[in-house]
Amino acid sequence: MVAHRANSTMAQQELQQYVPLGSIVTCKDPYDNKTEGELVAMDEPTGMIIIRSMTSDDITVLNRQLLVEFDVVKKAQNNTRGVFMPEKLVNDSHVRKAIEAKEDAIRSVCPVDVSDAGKELFKVINKTYPKLEWKGHSIVGLEGDFKVNPPYTTDSVEGSNETISDRIKKVVEKFHKEYSRRQGTTKSS
Repeated sequence: MVAHRANSTMAQQELQQYVPLGSIVTCKDPYDNKTEGELVAMDEPTGMIIIRSMTSDDITVLNRQLLVEFDVVKKAQNNTRGVFMPEKLVNDSHVRKAIEAKEDAIRSVCPVDVSDAGKELFKVINKTYPKLEWKGHSIVGLEGDFKVNPPYTTDSVEGSNETISDRIKKVVEKFHKEYSRRQGTTKSS
């Protein structure tokens, strides 16, 4: 195995110059998510690569500029870059599904200037109500059921569905009790 601890520029250069399609690779993103599989496609203009899992039909779409670690487990015998690989067709629906998952992840990223409490509350609500997104500084249910505005208190919960709004208010209330307790512990340590 050839191991490379890489910054984004080094990983990008390696992919462009040394790794033929069909190679078995492992990659790590800045969030320590590790992906291993066969390099099946690269899109030079966007910097995206597609890796197919060796154990299932899952595929992963990665931005090569964000890779912090890149390992070549097994280099492909022939450089098949730019050549369609008919013996291993990539299922278009898997590619579409992986792209949609990445777009969902990007949508759920919060604005930089949201308070730590707001970021933590988003994670907590997301455990019980996974269909969330940020709209500006507000946490919004994708089905339009509720909205939590800054300062993210029970009074700042709005909603068209009273049952869901009440449930979210309880989650917010419990969150603030726990968050205050943790902050008090952190400050006294």
